[in-house]
Amino acid sequence: MRREVGAAVALAAELGIRCDEPRIVNEGFNLLLELCPEPILARIPTAMAEIRDPLESARSELAFAALLAESGIGAVRPSTLVPAGPHHADGFVISFWELENEVSRPLDVKAAAHSLRRIHDLDPRRASFLPPFRPIVELDVLLERIKARRLLEADDLELLKGEKERLTALLPERFDERPLHGDAHFHNIMETARGTIWIDLEDGCFGPVEWDLASLQTAARRLGQDLPWREAIAAYGQEPDTDLLELMVELRGVYVAAWHALGATTIPESAHWRDRWLELLRAHGTRARS
Repeated sequence: MRREVGAAVALAAELGIRCDEPRIVNEGFNLLLELCPEPILARIPTAMAEIRDPLESARSELAFAALLAESGIGAVRPSTLVPAGPHHADGFVISFWELENEVSRPLDVKAAAHSLRRIHDLDPRRASFLPPFRPIVELDVLLERIKARRLLEADDLELLKGEKERLTALLPERFDERPLHGDAHFHNIMETARGTIWIDLEDGCFGPVEWDLASLQTAARRLGQDLPWREAIAAYGQEPDTDLLELMVELRGVYVAAWHALGATTIPESAHWRDRWLELLRAHGTRARS
């Protein structure tokens, strides 16, 4: 049994939860583990912990989920069957979440957009635990880690650094900072027995709403994926700052490329997305110079 899995199962047992058959639900920047037969999901930061303090990140994520639940906004919820944490166990940080009953039905884009708008409209004082705008804070850390571990060729690393510097220089000195989901793409929307919900709240932070709106459309606009982003933006019900939105679309490409460069060492599909985003960034740079 893998150490992360063993740590989660042992911790659950200490808390009175029997897990006969742990099942890995997803393995990316975090390990998600279903504690069968109980409807509990254990979340364990793995690659994510290289960049963020996993304990502080889990505390923020759990507090954000609790706030959304209190506000009646559809999102994942901390477990009520066991103390949600975060907990320390065998060198890992573990939090426990309610296992959602996913259902097969068309994505309710309008419901997701309305929930996203409600997140942005939360009183910032109630979300004071959220960190500042993550892409700006974390890109420098990501690029330093990529350099130290030699995860990219020198020209690719310089491409990311150059784009980061160019785009951050174009940011307005001030923008309206609102509570954000932080990673509001379509794969983080789930249809469940209790409705349409947002999942993966770990990127929650303060920042411009244009970041979340860019996250809804970047994959469609840059990668050509067939996603109903126009419907989502229309249902959101508020016109974004178009110049800032375009800047956020570009910044998201750099941010995602950097995360996949880090993740490629342990997440097989990250190598593909790293290369795809780098290709797009090179092409964009070539067009800009021509």
